[in-house]
Amino acid sequence: MTARTGRRLALWGVLVLVIAIAAAALGGMRTANQVPFDPDNPEDNGMQALARVLEQEGVDVTVARGLPQLLGAPVSADTTVLVAGTALVGEDTGRRVTEYAAGAGRLVVLSPESNTTEALGLPVEGGSTAQVGAAAPSCDATLLRWRDGDRISHANRLVEVTGESTAEPCFPPTPGYNAGGARAGYLVELATNGNRPETVVAGIAGSLTNQHITEEANAAAGLRLLGAHPHLVWYVPAVSDAGDTAPQSLTDVLPDAFVPSVVLLVLALLATMLWRGRRLGPVVVEPLPAVIRSVETTQSRGRMYRRAQDRERALASLQLAARRRVAARLGLPVHSRPEQVVRSLAEATGRHTDELHRLLVDPTAPDDETLVRIAREVRSLEEGMIG
Repeated sequence: MTARTGRRLALWGVLVLVIAIAAAALGGMRTANQVPFDPDNPEDNGMQALARVLEQEGVDVTVARGLPQLLGAPVSADTTVLVAGTALVGEDTGRRVTEYAAGAGRLVVLSPESNTTEALGLPVEGGSTAQVGAAAPSCDATLLRWRDGDRISHANRLVEVTGESTAEPCFPPTPGYNAGGARAGYLVELATNGNRPETVVAGIAGSLTNQHITEEANAAAGLRLLGAHPHLVWYVPAVSDAGDTAPQSLTDVLPDAFVPSVVLLVLALLATMLWRGRRLGPVVVEPLPAVIRSVETTQSRGRMYRRAQDRERALASLQLAARRRVAARLGLPVHSRPEQVVRSLAEATGRHTDELHRLLVDPTAPDDETLVRIAREVRSLEEGMIG
C-alpha cells in the first residue's frame, strides 16, 4: 500500500469517526420521550421530577400508556389512578376507565378538556386557560389538606362545575371572574359515591411539570394529590384511545382520499410516459468519432507494462489469453481453472505438467529476456497444437 493510499484511508477513517461522534452526540441530546405529563419525560412539559420524588417517598408508580396497559394493571382501595389528560379519551375508553377506577381509593384527572363530562361521566369539564400567576386555595375541608400560605402557580386550565352541588372548587380564578355565582376553579374535589372513588379533577397539570414543580407549593400539591396511597397507576392516554377501535394498520390512519390520490398520480405518470415516449422516435446509430485498431491497443498496453517494469503482470496477461485459446481448442470452458487446462493439455500433447505449468500459469519473469523467451515458447506451443 502506497503512502498516498494510506493517507486517503486515514482521511476517510477520521471522517467516519467524526460522523459517528456527531451522531452519538445528537442521539444523546434527543429526548426519547416528549409526551406531555408523562412520568418518563425529562423535558419542561414532562413530570419525571414528580414521579421520581413519589418513588423516593415509597409510592409504587405503574405507568400505563394506552387503555390495554391500564386495564392490565392491578387496582385496589390503596391505589390512586391518575388520568394524565382527557383530550385522547373517547367515550368508550372513558366508560372503561371509569369502571376500572371504581375499585381504586382515589381518581385524579389532570388537564381536563371539554369532553370530560361525556368521556368520564364527571360533572365537571375543562374550561378556558387559567391565569399564570399564583393563587391560594379557597376551600375549607379538602382531601388535600391545604395549609396556610399554600399557593399554586402556573395552573393551565380552569375547571367548570356542571352539576353536583356537593362539588368543592378550590383555587378560583382572579376576583370578578364570570360574576354571577359560577362555580369554577383550578381544582375540584368530588366526594365518593357508589360508582366512583373520591375524585379530584385538577387543571393544575402545568404546575406539576418539570418546569414549574419547584415553584410555590406546587411540589407539595403534587405529592398530596398523588401520594395518598402506596400504589399509583399513571395512565397516559394513547392516540388509539380516542376512538372505539384502535387502528390495525397504516391504512386505518390515512385519510380517505389518500389511496385514490395515489392511483390518480400513478395513472397520470403512465399517461405522461406514453405521451413523451412516442415523441422519441427510433434509435439512431451514430458512428464512433475514432476507430482504434486492436494492434495499437496491444502495443500501447505493452509500452505501459515496459515503462512500469511490470514483467509479471505482462506475462500473466499473455498466459491468461493463451490458456483461454488452449481451453477452447481442447473443448473446455473458456474460464476453466488453470490446473484443469494444464492437465488436459498434458494428456493431449504428452508433455510434462511442470513444464506446461511454467509456461501457462507461473508469472515469474525476472528480466526481459526471460519474458520474451516464455512468450515465444507459449506461441510455439499454440502453433504445435494447430499443426
